[in-house]
Amino acid sequence: MDGTIVCSMHRYKIKDNGKIDLDYWRENEPLAYKDKLLPLAKQYKEDITREDTIVIIATARVLNDPDDCFIRDILGTPNAIISRGPNDTRSGGELKIKGLQKLFNLKGFKGIKDIVFFEDNATYLKTVCDHFKHLGMLGVYVPSEQGH
Repeated sequence: MDGTIVCSMHRYKIKDNGKIDLDYWRENEPLAYKDKLLPLAKQYKEDITREDTIVIIATARVLNDPDDCFIRDILGTPNAIISRGPNDTRSGGELKIKGLQKLFNLKGFKGIKDIVFFEDNATYLKTVCDHFKHLGMLGVYVPSEQGH
């Protein structure tokens, strides 16, 4: 979500060690409603209206009320959301693989094709696409300042 369809840079800070300052992120969580849509959000909004398309948000964010309101009111509700639990310390790649695998194991997902995975973190992109290469997943790298 962040860096692909949503810009949350106003709540984003990198520490001296090059890692995301999660404390700063959490302190500014109430400002999620002020996040901005990126150009790819137009495609997202079109896709959520299509009956032949399943849209899944897979984010490393811990989603709270401000995030849920932003998704519902501004972005538009997808078919499914995969997000981090409050105490989940897994890598974003692993988090997304486990969440997607649960969905792909559901009866309604049998025989799916044309899977496109948009990601701004090159490591997560490779990890997820390598895991689902048997499904022919197409990975699309979206350059952003948030893809750490």
